[in-house]
Amino acid sequence: MATIESLKGNITKARTALADGIKNSDDSANSLEVRKLKKKVKRLTRKSGKMVFFNEMAEEKKKPKKDRKKKEE
Repeated sequence: MATIESLKGNITKARTALADGIKNSDDSANSLEVRKLKKKVKRLTRKSGKMVFFNEMAEEKKKPKKDRKKKEE
């Protein structure tokens, strides 16, 4: 399973590849490679966000119920 540190490295690599792809492409809006790179960056950021959220919630669940943060309304 991927760790947050390895995902951060993969995200930075994907973002640099996306920047290079946009720079080298004539029509970046319709380029298949650029769209794939955008999708990859978006997927990796969502995955890392989910991992961070679930780690925070796991830490929160370890606390006694009265010490937990309340949901903000």
